[in-house]
Amino acid sequence: MLSRPEHRSVPSSLCLQNLNEQALNLLKVLLHDFRGSLVSMSATLKLLCRGYYGKMDETVEGQLQALSARIAGLTQLYEESLEKIFTLGDDGGDEEETLDLKQDVIDPVLAEFSPEIKERHLRVDNRIDPVKALQISFKADKIWLKTVFRNLLKNAIQYGDPGGTIAVGLENHDSSCRLNVYNSGDPIPEGWRDKLFTKCFRRENHDGKNSNGMGLGLYLVKRIIQKHGGDITYEAREHGSNFRVDIPCHGLWVHS
Repeated sequence: MLSRPEHRSVPSSLCLQNLNEQALNLLKVLLHDFRGSLVSMSATLKLLCRGYYGKMDETVEGQLQALSARIAGLTQLYEESLEKIFTLGDDGGDEEETLDLKQDVIDPVLAEFSPEIKERHLRVDNRIDPVKALQISFKADKIWLKTVFRNLLKNAIQYGDPGGTIAVGLENHDSSCRLNVYNSGDPIPEGWRDKLFTKCFRRENHDGKNSNGMGLGLYLVKRIIQKHGGDITYEAREHGSNFRVDIPCHGLWVHS
């Protein structure tokens, strides 16, 4: 009589690890293929802007140039993300970086959203000293920090008053630093505040309509910050909203 083969259960942790590896490999392939479309769109837009296909009026040309700038920003974001994804799983993990928060994070993201800022006639008050660059050392990298600031800035543009103000500032708190992102307008209703950082929560835009996003932005921002030992909180102001991001750092130095 033939005996039944011995059945050995596979640990759930191993199944999850294999699933994560398959998902990561699929994401690598998709991102790699995505580059071709970005390059093609960028090249076509450059030809259009140079008049290769004929002359355009100034309005159309301006819109194409703005679109070309957005594609360039998207390409940079893609390249940074692809580099990060291809290093996932390495033994090294995240290495500590010394960043100029204004030059490496704030200014590039502000430039990325300049078309939206101009379209809504917003004033940006960048309170991070442009002369004395603030150097912060902590265990994170600019990709994650740009993701955090990108989401906060996008929310400030989307939910703030048209023609209002967005203010960005940085404070030193001993072993941590605090990034403030403020926008003028009505503060978030009190009944919504405990849901801000939960999955799939979507606020109404300034015009009273629900946003068309998935409601994951602030949820993912909070997870990224907490992963690096920090936290994010919301602060209602009389004429606006302020998000406070506290990030552990190993020192705050001002360079002349």
